[in-house]
Amino acid sequence: MWTWQHPDWPNFRYDPAAFQPQVDTFRLKSERLMGRVEALPADLQSDAVIGLMLSEAIKTSAIEGESLDRDTVRASLLQLIAKDTVAPRHQDEKAAGAAALMVDVREHWAAPLDDELLGRWQSMVVVHQPLSLVMRGLYRNAPEPMRIVSGAYGRERVAYEAPPSARVYEDMAQLLTWYNRTNPLTTTPSEAIAGPVRAAVAHAWFELIHPFDDGNGRVGRAIADHALSQSLGYPTLACLATAIERNRKRYYDALQQVSRGSLDLNAWIAFFIDEVNQAQEIARGEIDFVLSKARFWERYAGQLNARQSRMVNRVFAEGTKGFEGGISTGKYESLCKCSRATAYRDLSALVRMGVLEALPGGGRNTRYQLRMPAVTAVNV
Repeated sequence: MWTWQHPDWPNFRYDPAAFQPQVDTFRLKSERLMGRVEALPADLQSDAVIGLMLSEAIKTSAIEGESLDRDTVRASLLQLIAKDTVAPRHQDEKAAGAAALMVDVREHWAAPLDDELLGRWQSMVVVHQPLSLVMRGLYRNAPEPMRIVSGAYGRERVAYEAPPSARVYEDMAQLLTWYNRTNPLTTTPSEAIAGPVRAAVAHAWFELIHPFDDGNGRVGRAIADHALSQSLGYPTLACLATAIERNRKRYYDALQQVSRGSLDLNAWIAFFIDEVNQAQEIARGEIDFVLSKARFWERYAGQLNARQSRMVNRVFAEGTKGFEGGISTGKYESLCKCSRATAYRDLSALVRMGVLEALPGGGRNTRYQLRMPAVTAVNV
């Protein structure tokens, strides 16, 4: 029996008091994270927010098996949030849609949820395809069951079957009524639900209904971000999708447990709030990275030649993870369009300056990583 077939659906059971320690941690981490951003110089605050949104746009798509180009998503974000008319324009609709979703959720964090808003979010992440039967912006209406199938070809199994499309609007009306009634910005204290708990319930409830033909995972995570923002009174900075992508298997396993017959959400909520709190730590690392980049250029301004600067900027463009496998002479040669001898001289000079440090291993195939300045000054 699927959970939506339970006679008490959708009267979920959970104990809000059981999660108070996790909720307190969420509040503390959120305050420290916001304080960390506010401690940045004004010109870096926008860079930090864009960096967080960039990570989320890429990772919420990666959870669904889609790989987006980092530079393309960043360019789209710059056009949307920073109103940057100089940033290059791209024709990658998936990247543009992922960026648009991040910006729209951030801009409408205080608004109530309704069918139109959710439809707009879904249409952003589902690219128009002329021959596709996937409906954009509207709930599904096909008579065939909506099934999530897993397993190898010829040995598939139904991992989940969603409610029939004929009842989607009714089920969504119940979810949206509950969600907007418990909005901490407008509700009475008696109906208030802690933000992480509300986000966990709303996310699971939405995923169980699975109202769209496609894009349910990305819209569902956007709903969670929306709920967290309303509980804080400002757009959340937490990198929730990034945290979930790191624990993708556990995330899907936890959702599958929720889908199979029981209305008890306690285990799911505990797991989800842990992910939310981990997302705060990931965001802290992203913010520190922005400050560390600024300090790097303050320290080495005017000391690097054009090739060295290009290489450093390329590493920075990869975000906190840097170059996969480190910087090698061959990578430098390819990136900077120079000879092997020139690449070797440039890298050796960067090591002497303290810009680079060798990764363990050494030998003829030595690889390097940037030596980033510490960020102890922003210790919020």
